[in-house]
Amino acid sequence: MDKAIRDLIAGAKLYPVWLFQAYHELSAKFKRTALGSLWIAGNFLFVSIAISLVWGELFQVDLKEMLPHAMLGNLCAGLSLWIVAEAPELFLNFHNIIKNHAYPFTYFAFEKIAKNMMQFAHNLVIFYIFMVFNGTLAIPNPVFALGLAINLISLFTWGMVIGMISARYRDLRFLLPSLTFLLYFLTPIYWNVDRLSPERRWIADLNPINGMVSVMREPLMGHFPSNSNWSGALAMCLSGVAIWLIVFPLFRRRIPFWV
Repeated sequence: MDKAIRDLIAGAKLYPVWLFQAYHELSAKFKRTALGSLWIAGNFLFVSIAISLVWGELFQVDLKEMLPHAMLGNLCAGLSLWIVAEAPELFLNFHNIIKNHAYPFTYFAFEKIAKNMMQFAHNLVIFYIFMVFNGTLAIPNPVFALGLAINLISLFTWGMVIGMISARYRDLRFLLPSLTFLLYFLTPIYWNVDRLSPERRWIADLNPINGMVSVMREPLMGHFPSNSNWSGALAMCLSGVAIWLIVFPLFRRRIPFWV
């Protein structure tokens, strides 16, 4: 466990490197484009508005009420689903660096999570600007900071564990991303949990992504998350920490051979 903690501290100390690399990776994608990072915002807005129009009509929900719920659901789910969507490629994408340089293994998780956080913050600013024009601007609840911290710990620990397992068993790099679409529609991103019958509430209650999304979305809408949402997010966080503390010290030295 001591080696795992030292690896964590060494990775955190390289923050100037992984912050720069995260920004470079995100910005390089839009190099020599006319709109630059506005393409990220455009995709975020168009998808959210289109789905809000359809789902709002299906559930008979006013568009002004549907838009904040859908946009923040889309935004928070995009961050939380990184665990299954991109984490399986965490170490495989850096195989050349891992084999040739003695970087702390936690560095790679820091870089990828930093990139996703930059994209999240970018779209969050766009969301609030859009809400001003929509007339539905709400003052965020301060507990958002706690919800975000819980989620970042979950992303870091579960991301590294899944990245290690996927490097060893390569089939998971294809299996887990395919579960993203399933979790995306089973998570109340565009629909409300209250619309489920009591017999179907387990769909949301047993979904680990639901709590992660809710403890960020609800505070951003000015609400306080329910106890069940806090319990789900904390369970995901604490289980991730426990498994990471067991798996990472045992197998960290084998990562270069697996990638």
